[in-house]
Amino acid sequence: MKKLLSILTVTTLTAAGATVLYFGKCTLGQPNSDPKTLIASSQTIIQEEQQLTTVQTDTIKQQTKSTYNSDCFTYECAYQQYSDMLEGRKPVDFKRAVFIYENTYLKGTLNYNEFSNYFTQTASQLKDYINKKGIAGYKTAGQYAIFSFMYAPSYLNNNQVFKYDFNDFMGDKNWTNMFVTKVMKTKMGNCHGLPYYYKILANELNVEAYLAIAPNHMYIKHIDEKGKWVNIELTNGHVSSDAWMISSMGISSEAIKKGIYMDALTEKQSVALCLWDLAMGYQKDNGYDDFVLKCCNAVIKHYPTSISALMTKQNCISFIGKKQQEEAKKKGVKSTPEMEKTHKEYVALNKQIEDLGYREMPQEQYEQWIKSVEDEKRKTTSNSK
Repeated sequence: MKKLLSILTVTTLTAAGATVLYFGKCTLGQPNSDPKTLIASSQTIIQEEQQLTTVQTDTIKQQTKSTYNSDCFTYECAYQQYSDMLEGRKPVDFKRAVFIYENTYLKGTLNYNEFSNYFTQTASQLKDYINKKGIAGYKTAGQYAIFSFMYAPSYLNNNQVFKYDFNDFMGDKNWTNMFVTKVMKTKMGNCHGLPYYYKILANELNVEAYLAIAPNHMYIKHIDEKGKWVNIELTNGHVSSDAWMISSMGISSEAIKKGIYMDALTEKQSVALCLWDLAMGYQKDNGYDDFVLKCCNAVIKHYPTSISALMTKQNCISFIGKKQQEEAKKKGVKSTPEMEKTHKEYVALNKQIEDLGYREMPQEQYEQWIKSVEDEKRKTTSNSK
C-alpha cells in the first residue's frame, strides 16, 4: 500500500530540557530547498482508504450496536476506544476521535450528542446552501460550501467569519486553545482546531478533505474539479501553493519523500493523530510516563512516520533516562543495565527521526511564518485579478 503519511507538530515537540544531560541534544540535518526537488502534489488517495471509511464488516456493525460509552472519560478508557478503532474492532470515526480526547482532558464535562448534533445541523444548512446555489453537480460543492461558511460573511455565519487566534496558538498556557470545541464556541482557532473542525464538517457532508502537515502546522488538502490537489490554508482562509509552503517553511525534499510532510492523511492516520492529542493532554497534567509512551507506540504502529509521536516518544524516553540516572546516582553507581537500554533506544530513535529528514522549526520562526501568510494571501489575490 502506498504511504499516505503526514505529521502534526502543533506544539513545541522538544520539551524544555528534554534532550540534555544524560542523552544530550540531537543535531539534525539542514533542509534541501532546491526548487527542482519540490513535490507539487501528494500521492493519489487509494480506493482502499475510501472503502475503509465507508464500508464496515458485519462483525464491526454488530460490535458497535452498543455504541461508545459516553461516560467513559478516564485516560485508560479513552485509550481503549482509540485502540478499538485503530485495530478494527469498531469503525474509524474522526468526529468521535476528536470528542474523546477533548472530553477526557475536560474530565467528562462535554456531551457527545450536543457535539455531534452541532455538526449534523451545520452540515444540513450547508446542503441547503449548495442546493440554493445550484452547484450540487460539482465535485467540490461541499468544499466550496464549507469554505464559504467559514470565510465569507453571509447569513450562514451571521456575517461573522472564522479567524485565526494568535493568543497562545501553541496551547502552552491553556491546552483547550487547541480544541474544536473552542472553534465551535468562538469561531476562532489555530492550525490544529480549525483543520479538525473543517474535516469533521467535510465528513458530515461526505466530501473529501484530508489533513496534511507541515512543520509546526496543519492544513487541509482536497482534489479540485480538474483532479489536482489544492491546499486550504485555514490560518487566513486562502489557497496556498506547495512551492510556497516548501520554500517559506524550509521543508526538505527528503522529509517530503519520506512521507512526513505535505501528504494526505488517511482516516485511520487522522484518528491515530487524535490518540497523540490524548497523550499530549495527559502529559500536560501528569508529565511523561508509561502511559504517554504507550500512546506514542500505538500511534507509530498505525502511522509509522508520525513525527509528532516519534518526537514525543523521544522526549518521554529522555525523561525516563534522566530519572534512571538520578536514581543510579543516589545509589552511588554511574550506570545500570536499564540506563544503557534506555540510552540505546534513545539513540536509535534519534537516528530514525534524523533519517526521515526532520528539522525542528523554532517557535519564533513559526510565528514569523504565520505573519507572512497574510502577505501571501494579498499577493496571490492581487495576481488573480
